[in-house]
Amino acid sequence: TSVNSPKATAPSSPKVTFYRRELPEDLVSFTSADGRKLFKESLNTGYAEGYFNLAGNFTVQSEPAYCGPSSLAMVLNALEVDPGRRWKGVWRWYSDELLESCRTESDLKANGITFDQFLCLASSHAQVIAKRGTTASREEFVRDIKYVTQRDDVFMVLSFARAAMGQTGDGHFSPIGAFHEGSNQALVLDSARYKYPSWFGDVDRLYDSLQPVDPETNLPRGYFLISRRDSRLDLSLLASSNVDRDSKDSSGIVDLPERPADVFPTTLSCGKKSSCCSAKQL
Repeated sequence: TSVNSPKATAPSSPKVTFYRRELPEDLVSFTSADGRKLFKESLNTGYAEGYFNLAGNFTVQSEPAYCGPSSLAMVLNALEVDPGRRWKGVWRWYSDELLESCRTESDLKANGITFDQFLCLASSHAQVIAKRGTTASREEFVRDIKYVTQRDDVFMVLSFARAAMGQTGDGHFSPIGAFHEGSNQALVLDSARYKYPSWFGDVDRLYDSLQPVDPETNLPRGYFLISRRDSRLDLSLLASSNVDRDSKDSSGIVDLPERPADVFPTTLSCGKKSSCCSAKQL
């Protein structure tokens, strides 16, 4: 008699599925008539200079918890950083699955990455300044948004609490694409496009969304300023300790001097060797 081998059990699929979520009424969908109007005005006033670089490299996260790696891949590709390694075929390119943190793949898929892990990972590929919500003032946050949206060589990625914006879920990463000065709203290019569209949100509320404590680290969230390592901009001059909070300049423009082309970061911002960030390090 023959003995039949037990068949492998296929992973169970969720019984309930969703096609997107309704955007809260106080947020403006980017593709709505109001959203298009806000964007056109942002563009006309010079506060959407980096948008096209980001939009041309927009990436929907490949896993529900990959918002951090996806946002970083989007920014690195927008900055035209050469990853120095093959993506697929003969092409070198950044994608979220190639940007691994120090977490295991299963842990990353389940929990994503923390603020510090994003900083460590981003510092392996670019020049980065990180600011916690509790260390940057509200005025500094607005100044930084104005600065990055007037350029195409530096970008901002938010680490914010969705609940503070009236959305479902917890912590999330996404880049800023534009700023509308008249209504004090910023365009968030939501990396979870399957859940929410990109949206304009009030900057004061966005700042408040940086304050809630991440239960995994017991620390608040925040944001990152990211540029190429070989950029002639020294982002360290935008660090919180270097910002003149008593400045009377209302333009929000920070005039950064050029940095020598041969100045590169020698250590990661997390203070550890690059192996802490990725098993697929460059």
